[in-house]
Amino acid sequence: MLRLLPLLVCATFVAAQSPVQSTFVGGLVITNTNPPPATAYFDLNVTDPNGIVVRQIDCNCNTAAGTTATLGVWITAQGGTLLGNELNAAAWTLVATATRTHTGGRTAFVLPTPFALLPGTYGVALHHVGMNPVYTNPVTAGLPSSYSTLEATLNMVSSRVRSSSLASPFSGTGLGNLRHPNVAVHYVSGVVALDFAGTPTRGASPLAVQFTSFAVSGNPGGIQAYAWDFDGDSVIDSNLPNPAFTYLNCGNYTVALTIIDSVGATTVTKTNYVQTDIVVPSFQNTLIGVNTLQFTDTSSPAAQTWAWDLDGDNVVDSNVANPVFTYPSGCGEVLVTLTVTRACQPAVTLQKRIAVATTAETTFQGATVTVAGATGGTNFVDLDVLNPQGITICGMHVNSGVGNGLPLTVNVHQKAGTYVGAVTDATQWRLVGTAATTSRGVNQRSFVTFVPPIHLAQGVHGLGIEHVGGSPVYTNLGAAQTYANADFVLTTGLVQTVPIFAAASTQFSPRVWNGAIHFGTTQQNGAAGYGYFGAGCVGSLGVPGNRSSTLPVLGGAATIVIDRLPFDIGVLALGLSRTISALGPLPVDLGLIGMPGCPLRVSPDATLTLVGASNAASVLFPVPSTAALIGAQVFSQALSLDPALNAFGFAISDAAVMLVGQ
Repeated sequence: MLRLLPLLVCATFVAAQSPVQSTFVGGLVITNTNPPPATAYFDLNVTDPNGIVVRQIDCNCNTAAGTTATLGVWITAQGGTLLGNELNAAAWTLVATATRTHTGGRTAFVLPTPFALLPGTYGVALHHVGMNPVYTNPVTAGLPSSYSTLEATLNMVSSRVRSSSLASPFSGTGLGNLRHPNVAVHYVSGVVALDFAGTPTRGASPLAVQFTSFAVSGNPGGIQAYAWDFDGDSVIDSNLPNPAFTYLNCGNYTVALTIIDSVGATTVTKTNYVQTDIVVPSFQNTLIGVNTLQFTDTSSPAAQTWAWDLDGDNVVDSNVANPVFTYPSGCGEVLVTLTVTRACQPAVTLQKRIAVATTAETTFQGATVTVAGATGGTNFVDLDVLNPQGITICGMHVNSGVGNGLPLTVNVHQKAGTYVGAVTDATQWRLVGTAATTSRGVNQRSFVTFVPPIHLAQGVHGLGIEHVGGSPVYTNLGAAQTYANADFVLTTGLVQTVPIFAAASTQFSPRVWNGAIHFGTTQQNGAAGYGYFGAGCVGSLGVPGNRSSTLPVLGGAATIVIDRLPFDIGVLALGLSRTISALGPLPVDLGLIGMPGCPLRVSPDATLTLVGASNAASVLFPVPSTAALIGAQVFSQALSLDPALNAFGFAISDAAVMLVGQ
């Protein structure tokens, strides 16, 4: 290998003031559905006597995150203008294209082939494919006619946005309206720019890396030679523009690229750019028995040594990859620390707050709130429970806008069926869990425990996770996200401002809840539960409620409470099915006995008379100490005496499922 001559290790480019940008306060689009290809035009005047190199263009896009779209950049010859050339394809040259997946809103298109512009004026046409450009009416918004830095000016006197086609940005008819595209042009001073990227730059050795140069020279003859040093030893390893290189050993490697043109050499150096065998620690935990968790190391690349502190006492409890640990109590929060190493790299440590339960997590990479200083807000998600015995949620980790150390209350509202279309109708929702805690602040894991726990039967449930004291924190990924395990599928979701369920409350959709659900099942830990699964009908005091203040565990009893009983009298129906009864498939509208609009949702295999006081009645449902009963389900619903309500003289309560546990 040849050593780099001293001449080659010399100048690096100096960034000028960048970017030059128009307004990003837009909101106008060509269409709100199925965005067609569209072209945005403006003139660019380069005033820097050294010229500039354009490296990135930002566009304001009304496009869902996750959508892949392409930006084509076309310019006229030096001294040209867009005016009169809107449909004249011969006047334009394609100088760069960039494709990326959107995050929504302002979208950065880094140009794989930067381009140089000498001093002078140019027409610029941005061909949007797969995205809807956002623009502004300069008259109604009172915008200036140009936007300038010391090096360049965006001339918007004749700027416009118009529909075009996939084949050509200049096809079609009509010039469109005079509008200001929402754009930013990033550049460096001079006609030489140099950058590069490698993929991947982290991983286990041997690591094969593909390098790509982002280099341009506007000097006569352009780039004449490339020289790569991949490992910081001042030896040229490749003269290709886009080479590949394999790092055989563990280490941190400095990479340098030099280009040579008619003026000389330009070098860019990135220290420790490629790092092999650095572990990114991660782990998962699964409940496998009563208060017992199986931990699984999911670090990447694979670790070679492990040190686990599994109970937060700063003492190493295990040195194996996937330990099992039993805790003294269930669903408490625990700080778990995992320290891992690989090859020559130093140890890396991950600390994570977990619960002694199976966990399903969305993301905690948020920082978006409904309104700064909000007094509350609600995340909505759908939970499709697949487990035939349902799940029992004992706690959650949430991401809250409530400041560190301040009180936070989390209420969980449940709806039978999807939340979609129901977030402004409070009658469809039931408050099934409430918990108070002290917030750990934004992007931290604040833990709440629900007593009694929240039980969800098999089927689809909408959940409204309400924060009282401040806005929840959430993430805009531009589309609903799905998180699945063997027991359920969680689909996000939207966020609603306070007041909850009010038609006037603002909704942001789609948005992703930042949270983790901690739960158990009868199969994992013999979890018991009592939970709502279907609405009753409205009586004179509202829909009678159906809940239990104690869990149906072996040797214990469920305390079933039926409330909103106007005459303190009711009849409790208990059954072994919620799908079929002697009256036929469930639910059955009891209009056939004079109770129109009142759905029977359980098979009435046994009945108990209820006599209470203060509009509520309760009954103990004892559970024998018979292990074979674990996982058994009993469904309940109650008739409420309400003589003036209908011909039969009764309302019917919400339906609930009772799951026997241990």
